[in-house]
Amino acid sequence: MNSLEFNYHSPKTLDEAINILNKCDNPALLAGGTDVLVEIKKGLRQADDLVSIKNLNELKIIKQKQNEIVIGSSVTHNEVKNSSLIKEKLFALSEAASNIGTDQVRNTATIGGNICTGASCCDMAPVLLAYNSELEILSSTEKRMIHIKDFFLAHKKTSINKGEILTKIIIHISDDQTGVSFLKFGLRDAASISVASVSVMIKFSDKQCIDSRIVIGAVAPTPILCSKASKLLCDFKLTDFSNENILSKVGESAAEDSLPIDDIRGSADYRRKLVKVLTQRAIKIAFERAKYI
Repeated sequence: MNSLEFNYHSPKTLDEAINILNKCDNPALLAGGTDVLVEIKKGLRQADDLVSIKNLNELKIIKQKQNEIVIGSSVTHNEVKNSSLIKEKLFALSEAASNIGTDQVRNTATIGGNICTGASCCDMAPVLLAYNSELEILSSTEKRMIHIKDFFLAHKKTSINKGEILTKIIIHISDDQTGVSFLKFGLRDAASISVASVSVMIKFSDKQCIDSRIVIGAVAPTPILCSKASKLLCDFKLTDFSNENILSKVGESAAEDSLPIDDIRGSADYRRKLVKVLTQRAIKIAFERAKYI
């Protein structure tokens, strides 16, 4: 088959979808299709069978289960952006969703599709890492849970195996002394692909930062959890968050973890400088959002 010829399947259940995936030699899952269909049309990807999961209601949930928020993989970016539950409990996730594409794209593209493409510039990955999310992955033989930090293996390569479907994203609800932020920089205000992005989580106890995660995106083959920079932040007291010199050191540490390339959107050196600046700004926003007093 050429790149524009394929069999289309619209299963009624997850089990049926997985069964089709296992029977086909070269299948591709289709939820929103904003990445898959474009890649097929451009000849960047080939698939003999497209398996649509966009109408499976069990993949379109947003709900709270005790101290966790559960998001189905086929929830669209606008549904994430506009969800009152996510705005209240996971504001930075709503923030990240609002920065993806245009309204037309956000109405179609899904949170699961965004991370399953494994693209280095996917906007949902850094903030989901900052929230320390878990992923539920289903196959014909098992349901397995994986931390999102173990999901991305290389640019456009994830730990999902043939015959598996990402079904849920599970995020533990932070307590009242936690702040999370997300910032990205693109070449224009609307519908821009990230040149660099940063997400920061800060947790306080007795006016001391006791836990943090700094995650950078679009500056390496996969999103990077900056361990050294995160550890530096954990040593912060309240007054340190207004000290520009100290914040600059954390930004520099995050930039050192980046592995950027030169491309049409910016040079490697430019991206490193962006990471340093965005990290400092994201720390300040997360700090302001944390109810530390």
